[in-house]
Amino acid sequence: MTEKQIQRIQKSIKIYRARLADEKRRFGGYFDNGGTRYIIPEFYLQIEDYKGAMIYFRWFSKAFPDDCGFPSFNLFWTITLFQNNKNKEAVKKAYATAFSNTYLIDLICGKNPVQLDKSELSGSEDLKYAIQIHDGCVNLLTADFISWICNLSETVDFKKNLNLYISLQKLIKDESSGPARTRLIKESGKLEKLLTT
Repeated sequence: MTEKQIQRIQKSIKIYRARLADEKRRFGGYFDNGGTRYIIPEFYLQIEDYKGAMIYFRWFSKAFPDDCGFPSFNLFWTITLFQNNKNKEAVKKAYATAFSNTYLIDLICGKNPVQLDKSELSGSEDLKYAIQIHDGCVNLLTADFISWICNLSETVDFKKNLNLYISLQKLIKDESSGPARTRLIKESGKLEKLLTT
C-alpha cells in the first residue's frame, strides 16, 4: 500500500469518526442508522494500525455498551486484541465471533461447514452470510492471527463450549413459546456472558 493510499484511509477514518461525534453533539446520543460505527475498524485493519483500532474499540465499548456487533466486527475486534497482545480478551472476542456466526471461524480455517438446523434469528448468523463475508474478512487477517484462531478453535474447551452453544440453539429452534423455551434462551445467554465478558 502506498503512502497516499494510507493517507486516504486515515482521512476516511477521520470523516467517519467526525460524523459520529457530530451526531453525539447535536442529539446527545448516537442514532447511526447507516452503521458507521461498524465500518471504522476495517479501515484501521487495512493500514495495519492495530493501536488505533484498539483505541477505537475501547471507545466503542463505552459508547455502545449493549451493542453485540456483527460477525466480521467481532472478528476484527478479536484480531485487534491479538495484535495488541491482549490474549485473554482475544479469546473472549473469539467466542463472541463464534456465537455471532458459528460458521465463520471454520471457513477461515479452511473447513467446509454445513448449514445447521438451529435458531438463527438474524441473517448474519447463517452459513450463507459467512460465505459472503469470508473473503473480505480473510484479506484483513494476518497469518499469525489465522494460525492462532484456528488452533484455538481446535482446543477441547473451545469445541466443547461451541458445541454446547449450538446444542442450545437447536433446542431453542424446536421449542415452542413458553417457559421451556424461555429457560433455554436464558441458559444460552448465561453461557455467552460467561465466555465473552
